[in-house]
Amino acid sequence: MLDIITMQTVDGKGLLCPQPLILTRKALKNCLPGETLKIECDNRTAFQNILTYLKDQSLYPEGNEAGGLFYITVVNQPEEPGSGSIDPGICSSSYIVVMSSDKMGEGDLQLGAILMKGFLNSLNEQAVLPTHLVFYNSGVKLTTVDSGVSSALLALEESGTEILICGTCVDFYDIRGKLAVGKISNMFALTETMARAGNIIKP
Repeated sequence: MLDIITMQTVDGKGLLCPQPLILTRKALKNCLPGETLKIECDNRTAFQNILTYLKDQSLYPEGNEAGGLFYITVVNQPEEPGSGSIDPGICSSSYIVVMSSDKMGEGDLQLGAILMKGFLNSLNEQAVLPTHLVFYNSGVKLTTVDSGVSSALLALEESGTEILICGTCVDFYDIRGKLAVGKISNMFALTETMARAGNIIKP
């Protein structure tokens, strides 16, 4: 009698990058050695990023396109001793993230909002989370209930990341009653936090 090969399926259709990749990473962690993972998506960028990620994990994915959809299958391999450990150099370096805008990068505003949402969702999946998120200028708008990223920020806060918000900026934009996450702070405390940081990331 042949052994039954179990399979998990990741449905990434209709999701923007990096969500399909995030779902793939989570599913892969739950895969048993020898189990097959099938990923479906309709975004070419996500398709390429997932293939690259799986190859970086020393796996051998197979990908194809049919009818505008992308399919990837990969067999989870047993971890070798010592694999999957976090680089000690990464663990020893703390970092903070500062947000001076509710958009990521320059250029199209709609694209900037999409990129910022993707960045914050990806931040939740990092092996080492930031010690602090610092929000000032229009970046404070990201901490409101209708920002579209409040759930990602709440997840970071629940995982131990401290979220500091510029009080002057909150009052300037008149959003104090709309805040969903974080602690209102002042410029002295924000400056002190940045000055003490080992590394600062500014998307």
